[in-house]
Amino acid sequence: MKLLKFIFVVVILLACIFCLISFLKPIPYSNSCGEDNLYRFRMGIYQIDTNIIQEKELQKLGGLLSFAGIQKIRCPNEMERQRDKMLAQALDSTNRSLEWRLLKDDLWINKNGDIGLKEMVPVGNEGIIFVDSYLTRMGFNTEEPLNTIIDTSTFQKLNSAFYKDKKHIYRYYAMAYGGSFSTFEKADHATFVALGDCYAKDKRHIYENRQGILDHVDYKTFKVKSTVSGCFAKDKDGYLSWGDRITGVDPNDEYVKQAISELDK
Repeated sequence: MKLLKFIFVVVILLACIFCLISFLKPIPYSNSCGEDNLYRFRMGIYQIDTNIIQEKELQKLGGLLSFAGIQKIRCPNEMERQRDKMLAQALDSTNRSLEWRLLKDDLWINKNGDIGLKEMVPVGNEGIIFVDSYLTRMGFNTEEPLNTIIDTSTFQKLNSAFYKDKKHIYRYYAMAYGGSFSTFEKADHATFVALGDCYAKDKRHIYENRQGILDHVDYKTFKVKSTVSGCFAKDKDGYLSWGDRITGVDPNDEYVKQAISELDK
């Protein structure tokens, strides 16, 4: 009997010491989540990261039962996916309540009369859930409303980035979590035309969707081909991918080799 009491006291004492240590220093928590930053700490389970200014960031994933090994925690990636799913559902619900409908050429209009350029943006860090989003203001959705700038009766889509109405050339600049929409004042409105899906020109310059003016290309010999898949072009000095010169071709890169072959025909 005394032996059992002694063992009980030792177990309690060791448990108290373990808990005390966990208050002072995080203890690695063995888990099936594939995470190496989970710890027993302060009578719970925490995910502990260090941010860019070397500060500790703590997220509690489980309480005392998880600390004691009685209850499993939900893995951080599962929790994040659930949050992303709920956020996507909320955004979709908001969009449905606004009753967006297609006006023309990527322009949509809602029940309040707001005009928006539709884009698809990912929700969360993993980028596996996408929702519809609408740029209703110029710039990164922070400046003048589109319906005060755009002439909808003459608005037309030229390619994946450039648009035009009777007053302006517009450029949509796509980014991972939402792009920008702005007037493209560099271009000559009267002579501006699209060249395929990635380029355009006016009487003075060649333009690329992302870089704008391409000063390093030969205007007279610059060409694209509708049979080429992707953003490739050619001039007398060589080939381009988007706005950059192709300086060397990996012999195993069939995608680039096929594009060059098509441009040479």
